[in-house]
Amino acid sequence: MQQLAYSVEQFLEKVPIGRTKLYQEIAAKRIHVVKVGRRTLIPADAAAKYVQRLVDESNWHAQDGDAA
Repeated sequence: MQQLAYSVEQFLEKVPIGRTKLYQEIAAKRIHVVKVGRRTLIPADAAAKYVQRLVDESNWHAQDGDAA
């Protein structure tokens, strides 16, 4: 069965950003989280969308740099 959600620790193992940056992204609503009691979970689809957005932004900036 595919993992449905990641803990903060699991997410940070897979995505190379720091804990502070992750919480900044959560506060800015750039990544959706679910609270279960005191625990913060990141749904797998939200994690995938966040990473895809980073890739898309990176590609956009790379193309922007090629135009100069």
